[in-house]
Amino acid sequence: MEAPDCLGFTLAEARKALTATGWQLQKYTYTGPRRPAPGEEDAGRVVRVRLVGAGQVDLVLAYVDTDHQ
Repeated sequence: MEAPDCLGFTLAEARKALTATGWQLQKYTYTGPRRPAPGEEDAGRVVRVRLVGAGQVDLVLAYVDTDHQ
């Protein structure tokens, strides 16, 4: 069983996609030195999906700073 392809999704989009297909998000973490401010977790984008159990995944996100483009 493969988790849905949610690479590049925001955290909210990934949660919706996982729920719609019967998967549970166990936890999520950020990679790299930067983290979003509390309440702005949706600024991260999914860069890795890890299968961790029956119907469960962990997400690894990267912070996307759109203020400095």
